[in-house]
Amino acid sequence: MRLLVLGSGAGGGVPQWNCRCSYCTQAREERDLPPSKKVFRHTQASIAIAETEEPWLLVNASPDLCSQFAERAELSPPEGSLRGSPLGAVALTDGQIDHATGLLFLREGAELNLICTDPVWKSLGSTFPIVPVLRHFLPVRRLAYPAELDSLIVEALPLPAGPAPYEAPTNESGHLVALRILGKKSGRRVVYAPGLPGISPEFTDFVAGCDALFVDGTFWSEEELAPMSPERRRSILRSHLPVSGPGGTLAWLSGLPIREKFYIHINNTNPILDPGSSPAKQVSEAGVQIAYDGMALRLYPLRS
Repeated sequence: MRLLVLGSGAGGGVPQWNCRCSYCTQAREERDLPPSKKVFRHTQASIAIAETEEPWLLVNASPDLCSQFAERAELSPPEGSLRGSPLGAVALTDGQIDHATGLLFLREGAELNLICTDPVWKSLGSTFPIVPVLRHFLPVRRLAYPAELDSLIVEALPLPAGPAPYEAPTNESGHLVALRILGKKSGRRVVYAPGLPGISPEFTDFVAGCDALFVDGTFWSEEELAPMSPERRRSILRSHLPVSGPGGTLAWLSGLPIREKFYIHINNTNPILDPGSSPAKQVSEAGVQIAYDGMALRLYPLRS
């Protein structure tokens, strides 16, 4: 199984277009460096997964999709064809702007297979009408979870989060999910949860036995949200559990018997962006890695 980290930042990425914080400033200063030298620059979070010699599954389609694909030779059009798509399907964890807007840049393909929950499908057909726009350009086929793409099985666990800010309040489940991708050829499992409002027994069971785990690393602590309005803070915290603190994700991750553990979806306010910071060192000492744009994993088949 092959896994590419196309983007690792939260909404807006780093640098954010209207921000002059120290991390965004340092990210701008890296603009002319080769990708391997960029420490602070993070495009908006997305990964791609494939079994050997099979089409890629794109997990979330960020607004940075075009530049992300351009950086990866593996995501070029297939050899021997002038045009073509390396993708078999796109799976969404939610219908938020930073995870779904990139779908619009796939309009020049032959077709689009979209895996999502019922609430996200309804949102993309009405309030955030990406699907009606796309259907002017290509057929869009919706698949529900669990879904199969060649040798990949994609499962979803609904998480207790409300709809996107532009949706009417509702108690319907499925606005946010964690994904588990199983490769039938390799026998490997990956869990991807860029939005995690809490750690439930169900989520702990969902990640058990996985080979690689990508978890919400949006904020180090609630203090980062202090400049925001109280309502905005409450809205964000309903979807993103902080990394630090006794109830944070780091204490939980440090005790998990999973070899490959990563933080992804990292906000421009989070001090783990700086590899020399104390928070970044705490993450490393806990056995957790910080995902970065261009990261590639190879999960080899289990021995029989």
